Amino acid sequence: MSSLWNQKESEEYFKLKKSYFRLNCRNLPHHPFKGRKHLNDWFKSVTCVADLNSTIANQINGITIAVQRYEYVNLYQTMTDFYNVFLIMILFQIPPDTINILYIDGHPAGTLDVTWQRLFGKIYRAGRMANETKFAKMIWNIQSYNCPLQNCNLRYVPYLERFRDFFLFQHEITNAKVLNCSKLSVTIIWRRDYVAHPRNPSGVIQRKIKNEDEFLESVTKLLRGHEIKAIQLDTLSMAKQLELVSETDILVGMHGAGLSHTLFLPKHGGLIELFPAYHKQWTSHFHAMTKWRRLHYVSWKNEDPRNEYPNKKTYIPTTIAISQTKKMVEKLCPQKLVYDP
Repeated sequence: MSSLWNQKESEEYFKLKKSYFRLNCRNLPHHPFKGRKHLNDWFKSVTCVADLNSTIANQINGITIAVQRYEYVNLYQTMTDFYNVFLIMILFQIPPDTINILYIDGHPAGTLDVTWQRLFGKIYRAGRMANETKFAKMIWNIQSYNCPLQNCNLRYVPYLERFRDFFLFQHEITNAKVLNCSKLSVTIIWRRDYVAHPRNPSGVIQRKIKNEDEFLESVTKLLRGHEIKAIQLDTLSMAKQLELVSETDILVGMHGAGLSHTLFLPKHGGLIELFPAYHKQWTSHFHAMTKWRRLHYVSWKNEDPRNEYPNKKTYIPTTIAISQTKKMVEKLCPQKLVYDP
């Protein structure tokens, strides 16, 4: 990775020449895509041929979904790609293990590559194909920024529970967590500095909790006898992350891509989302996920500049940790005495 330090993302996208894609057709349809999208560039590279050469040495059978990835190591952004491919899978009724994925980008290897392999069939990289390749059937994936998950104003997003079941099943997780107010499971996600991709060699990330130990202690004391866990999720494999979250009643964390796991909480679960003072208020991706899945939601945004510290750390007062946890517990278990009043 060090050889790619500070490489611009724009250098990792292909500029397709005419005839990069060739189809058996007489005439191409009119320009089908509105707005500025990579699909427009792909379409400009398509040419019609009377008969594709059947002697092409490289031939890939089955259905291949072509994907151009953006922010390829960001869990939220990649989740939109996963969901888009899932929608195509549902629409065309394709078994996931038979779906070929073709990356039409030049991104280096990333931590989420393993998840692509776990969810679908074979993975191909266009940049590593030295010879002409004939695909029996190809579908261009929806651009990630046009994914329904990106539109927080939607009242409904289809197949989310089915997407959850599919994602867990492909990772061999089939649990059916039942709410037990006498033994709640709370998972607190820590955001800590780490190097995720070559464009951030310093590894410094935003929206971290300064007083992690104090925060954890206050929640643990409030919910004595319940199961409280705190962890940096990106240190675990995706399978372990999913196993943990699928058994979690209450997920707690600063706004960030890790909260994409809201999609995999049990159907009764809830999310407590925390924001620093400098965060833009219009980003409501995870709140929207809770609405679509009919989960519970509580949030807090720091309004006191004295709680903001260097290195993008925010001090969360213990009174806030306790009050927000109480709010969520009362949503999940309104008829139960879960903690000492």
